[in-house]
Amino acid sequence: MRIAMVHLAKSRLDDGHFSTEEVRRREKPALSTSRPIAFTPNHYDEPPNLAAGFSSLDVSCEGPIRANLIADNITKDGFRIAIETWGQSTLYSADGTFIERKATAKECIFGQFDTQDASFSPAKSATAPRAATTRKLAVQTEPVPRKYAKRFDFPQPFKEPVEVVCWLNRLDMSSGRDRDYKIRAFADEGDEEGFTAHLNTWDNGELHGAAMCWIAFPKFKPHVDSGRFSTTDVRKRTDPRPKTSARVKFKQRFLVVPTVLTALSMLDTAGNADLRVRVSVAEVSREGFRWTLETWGDSTLYAAGASWIALGFP
Repeated sequence: MRIAMVHLAKSRLDDGHFSTEEVRRREKPALSTSRPIAFTPNHYDEPPNLAAGFSSLDVSCEGPIRANLIADNITKDGFRIAIETWGQSTLYSADGTFIERKATAKECIFGQFDTQDASFSPAKSATAPRAATTRKLAVQTEPVPRKYAKRFDFPQPFKEPVEVVCWLNRLDMSSGRDRDYKIRAFADEGDEEGFTAHLNTWDNGELHGAAMCWIAFPKFKPHVDSGRFSTTDVRKRTDPRPKTSARVKFKQRFLVVPTVLTALSMLDTAGNADLRVRVSVAEVSREGFRWTLETWGDSTLYAAGASWIALGFP
């Protein structure tokens, strides 16, 4: 039986990470799981901007794959973070990664891209009903969108090339033996003035909606590095494994050991079992770190990818 909402009123200090298992056990799924996060005292003079993405997902295949990561009630002292699901979906557990910046900062820009606000390309052949609901609906015959895109222009052009980090933070996908979980968030066509954000599925994936956050900053910003990694950097999609790991080398050696924040940007897993995927980092040094993408139980992880940002201010 699912609980409607579980909220832990006790605040804890910001460390860039949140897990539903801080609030409840995996065996007690809820539609909404939340708690307050406190910023370092006196660090902000006004509410900062936040960006957040999933770093772990454990969702039942008995219903649609639905998860939403929310940061709200933002003040200069803290905010509420929540991970939610809805309808007939059962979310056992999930983790999120988040980062904040001063509202007045101009060298780093945060944004959000949602399929609800995008242009899209429909599937070429298959048609299907929209997302499952508790009410019986007539089958809709319009093509299910496969690719969503939107152009973003920066408030002010950057003076140098820009990096854009993309993190998934909302999912609404079909499940079933004939529907694998496939989604990719990425940015391209980037320049000093803006970029195009994408949320895509492919093959037998069925995407009813999704969202991602994006983080844009100068490519050669001191004390900051970023990038992407994927299981396909190590192995082929046709060689699925429970765990895939490798090392990343920073473009330049940091003066101090940096904080590395990472979240999921691509999923390709079998739809005949629960969606179970986790990204983590370890062995962080001034030269690089080790990443791991993994699944567990009877789930099959064909491929997965994540984007990361490293912050090493002396």
